[in-house]
Formats: sequence, C-alpha cells, structure tokens
Amino acid sequence: MRPAVLALALLAGPAAADAPDLAPGVPELLAAEARLDALLDTAQATGRATSRLQTAWTRLPTPATPCADAERVALGWRIERFGSAWREASQAARAQADRVRRIRVAPTVAPLVDARWSARLDRQLGEAEASALGLLEASAWEASYVRPTLGACPAAPLTNTPGVPMLEVPVRGEPEAYVAVLALGDGWVCPGAARAEEAVVLVPGRACWSASPTCGCTPEKVDPGAVLGPPVPEPPPTEEPAAEAPQP
Repeated sequence: MRPAVLALALLAGPAAADAPDLAPGVPELLAAEARLDALLDTAQATGRATSRLQTAWTRLPTPATPCADAERVALGWRIERFGSAWREASQAARAQADRVRRIRVAPTVAPLVDARWSARLDRQLGEAEASALGLLEASAWEASYVRPTLGACPAAPLTNTPGVPMLEVPVRGEPEAYVAVLALGDGWVCPGAARAEEAVVLVPGRACWSASPTCGCTPEKVDPGAVLGPPVPEPPPTEEPAAEAPQP
C-alpha cells in the first residue's frame, strides 16, 4: 500500500501520460499500470464506504414522513457524497483500464509482457470492471430509496460522524485497505496533511483532523464513511437552580 493520504484530486484533469502513445514501451505501460492501481484504490475505498452507508440506511426504521428523522436524512446525504466520489473514481479507473489494454497489445510492448505481469494486469482490469458493475447496482438502489428522501427534505448539515464498522478478516500478506472519509472545514486530514475542504480523502486506517498542516492531532481508528471536521464545541453547562434554604 502506498503511504500517506490520497486525495480524490488525483482524478482531476487529464494526466500528461494520457496523451496518445505513438510507439509505447515498457515505461509507458508501467506508468499506466501505476495510475490504474491508484485509481482502483480510490474506487474500492469509496465503494466500500458507500456500500456500508447503504447498509446502515436499511437498518433504520422508515419514519412516518420522509423528513421526520434528521439522522436518516443526514445519512442519505453521506451516501450521496460518497457515491459521487465512487462514481468519479470508477469512471476514471475504467478509462485508465482501456488505456492499459491499448498499450499492452501494442507491437512494441506485447512481446515484453511475461506471464506474471500479464496475470497482474488481468487482475487490475477485472477489478475495474467489477467496480463499474458494483457502481451501477448501488446507483440504482440509491435512486430508488435515498434520492426521493433527499428531494423531499432540506439539505442536512454534515458534522463529525463515525463510519460504519463491519467485521472483516484480513488476508495474510495483503496490505491494509485504505479508508474513505469525508473531510469538512478549513483544515487538514492527518497523517499526510490532505486538505479537507469538503473532500473525500483516503486514509490508511487511522486519521485525525488538524487546523494546520503541521498535524498537531492524534490519529485514531476510522471506519469507512466517517466524517471528520473541526471539533464540535460542547454546549455550556446548564446552571442548576439554587436549592432553597430549609424553613425553620
């Protein structure tokens, strides 16, 4: 797993390497493969967060009126935000997968791709297709169950909220999966000092929100779909009425 924090900004704009390759070679295929790997990390992390949030939605009781449960409405907006990030990442990964295919079969490259490399590329290409199919199913579900509520209710303000934990058995030798979180406010997500600004970012399992890029905060375990932002001020304590003196 690559270190530090990955921001979805890596999806913005065409990369210089995306220009047409007249006679690509091994360096071009390696670069295209590395970019596809990064995009798959993003697609899988945002997809995992979206799926868990959708599962949490199904466990909430349906209110008498769509807007009666503020927690449910806020959850719907989180689903929308992470689903949008998943859509962007999955589409970028699929486009990059097409580029990997084109370079892979180029006459200047194909003879140099051995069996091990070919198997690795096949796995990545399969993951890109799986992400796209999963996105289609999740989008159809969201359109049927979540968006009607969002269309009927005022937008719910998002605030610091835990993610959705689920029991997972780690595979020995596999790197720890990235976790997608929504970062709010004028700050940074640490470690890695990724700019918050209402963005979905990827963190390596532990993170915290910092008011400065020096990361003066202590990372703690986060689950997919969490919302990180500035500390919420505690309400002032209510004063207890003074006890009346006992009557003689």
